[in-house]
Amino acid sequence: MSKPRIGVTCSPLRGPAYYLPYLRAIEATGGEPVTLDPQPGGLASTQATSMIAGIDGLLVPGGWDVDPPAYGEDRQEETPDVDPPLDLTEIALVRAAVDANVPVFGICRGQQVINVALGGSLRQHIDGHDNHGHPRDLLAHAIDVVPGSELSKVTPGDRVMVNSLHHQSVKDVAPGLHVTAHSPDGVVEGIESADGMIVAVQCHPEELLSQQGWAMALFRGFVGRVADHNHNGAVATDAGKEGS
Repeated sequence: MSKPRIGVTCSPLRGPAYYLPYLRAIEATGGEPVTLDPQPGGLASTQATSMIAGIDGLLVPGGWDVDPPAYGEDRQEETPDVDPPLDLTEIALVRAAVDANVPVFGICRGQQVINVALGGSLRQHIDGHDNHGHPRDLLAHAIDVVPGSELSKVTPGDRVMVNSLHHQSVKDVAPGLHVTAHSPDGVVEGIESADGMIVAVQCHPEELLSQQGWAMALFRGFVGRVADHNHNGAVATDAGKEGS
């Protein structure tokens, strides 16, 4: 059986080394990573649909801030590093993936992009969550996980320690998504769709694979959902052929 093909958006502004932990995490949990490059003017909906048709799942990784005009706000001085071509590309891909019922996994910036793509907004700056300058696997604070969520299926309890490398966060949650984790100060640390096809976290589990079993399980759960979705789709297609 072939491995599920997981598309990963990778910006040249960050360089390939930044994305290696994501690609390795997918490989370690049974997927085949496929890098997707941003387009200068973003993607037309037909282009995004075509790209999504070539993969089985979509991972939206971390990176620079989402440019505030993407959610209808002016950019504040606390938001200096943005990548509009990546924003436009990822937003189009997330929408195309949702339309095609393709599983989506968001990490840090990826959670924020998913929320914006589906109609939510962001806080442009929050204090106390940006631990750049420290090891990326530093466990910075706890998060409280909502029981019954996809995230809760992999964490050892309703509270777990995570790393923290962001200064923006979800403000208004997009329609169709719900919050699955908070930090003690109220920052949204996880969002999901009701059907579990969209799962996103604010922390960086790709940096915690060797020390936190739940981080590996989170990636494994995503790849597993992709594989199950592909299998169920193939079964439905075969059944349709038999009945035709």
